[in-house]
Amino acid sequence: MTRMIWRGAVAGTLVGLMIVWMGGGWQLHGAATMPAALPVTPMGEAGEAGGANLRVTNEVRVYQMTKDAVVNISSTRVVNARVSSGDEVFDRFFGGQIRQVPAQSLGSGFVIHPAGYIVTNEHVVDQASDVQVTLSSGEKLEAQVLATDSEHDLAVLKVEPKKGGGPLPAITLGASDDLMIGEPVYAIGNPFGYAGTMTRGIVSAVNRTLEAGPNKTYKGLIQTDASINPGNSGGPLINAYGQVVGVNTAIRADAHGIGFAISVSNMRDLLPAFLNPGVINRAQVGFTVEEKRVMQSPATVGARVLVKSVESNGPAAKAGMVAGDQIVAVGTTAIGDEIDALVAMASVKPGDSLAVTVLRDGKKMAMSVSVGKAAPPPAEQYLLTKMGVEGVTVTPLIAKKNELAITRGIWIKSVKPNSPASAAGLKEGDVLYQMGRYYVNTVEDAETLLKTVKQEVDVQVGIVRGNARGRGVVRVK
Repeated sequence: MTRMIWRGAVAGTLVGLMIVWMGGGWQLHGAATMPAALPVTPMGEAGEAGGANLRVTNEVRVYQMTKDAVVNISSTRVVNARVSSGDEVFDRFFGGQIRQVPAQSLGSGFVIHPAGYIVTNEHVVDQASDVQVTLSSGEKLEAQVLATDSEHDLAVLKVEPKKGGGPLPAITLGASDDLMIGEPVYAIGNPFGYAGTMTRGIVSAVNRTLEAGPNKTYKGLIQTDASINPGNSGGPLINAYGQVVGVNTAIRADAHGIGFAISVSNMRDLLPAFLNPGVINRAQVGFTVEEKRVMQSPATVGARVLVKSVESNGPAAKAGMVAGDQIVAVGTTAIGDEIDALVAMASVKPGDSLAVTVLRDGKKMAMSVSVGKAAPPPAEQYLLTKMGVEGVTVTPLIAKKNELAITRGIWIKSVKPNSPASAAGLKEGDVLYQMGRYYVNTVEDAETLLKTVKQEVDVQVGIVRGNARGRGVVRVK
């Protein structure tokens, strides 16, 4: 039987065990904005003979240009572990006791924007109660999980750079649509906890499909023989120009040199959903964007950010924006790619004014978008009618009074009999912390998401019960 190892979390319990997915033989394991192109000629450092320093290869240059944008990610979750009861006879017959113990998970990630936005694998932070990011300098920052997507095994985190520390070094995203079999690629990450490790290989194949388990299939993967090990999950797969072409995620356990990465094109296509301002800050900007990418040269991916849609009578429409406008600046910040625009949109709050400069028919136009509030329906309306849940936003007082293992989310006061939530197994006292790809911190967050559901659909939810975290599916009406 083929067995696959996910290259993410190096997971350990108090007894040093590695978490193994038991269903089908997979093991879960666990980036200074870059120029568009890196120099491909020697750096000109003098050697003993007065010529170029032959030790400074392209691999050395790629590593030096990207290493500071690669981060280590550690998370804590609670798992079931069999431990000794202290009674030798009992342990002999019953194998000890099952207790919930904290497990540490290690993975990798990379900075995609200097404001502190980081990409990693979903399984690196899945069900984690505490996520920390360690920069190449050794500085540790607490990370907030903004959104995850289990279908593509991707997650976006946000860290706040410390005051006076300046923006974080970010890595350049390339394209994966034109990858060539045999071209060199490099993996940088945190294998087995060895931070900043670089390995090299080639693109072995593209568009691979993997069956990751029951009802879970990953498509469009890049196959590589660059050495990937536990702890590399979420780290970047980089081309010869220092651009990210993939997100490292898995290897084949019974083979040598067969690793897999999620294509950067798939990741880029998901970013608008991950950084949706209506969900992150409940901010109504009234427009969406899309990126048109063109390979201008083997070293340069050109990008234009266009207005994809404009909400009728919304803030952007009132400011004069129309679909097809090219966004060239937000405030004083030039927009070079979609990430710049999405981060600017995700940073605004209701009541802010968003200064946007667009290019239309060759002429620049400045406009001011008055950001509104994406008002949710009356509290608990959709939680109750669509899910059958009566809940309240977790506060420090509620968390302390009910001895909750989480300080944000929705504490379930009651579950309506014969409701979707009841059928899914949700119970009074549970804390709902995730719906679909988004983390929900308040009742309003959940209402905003449920408001968009227009027909019966299965929604994956994350639940905290006691000290344990779990996932389930609720069929929302």
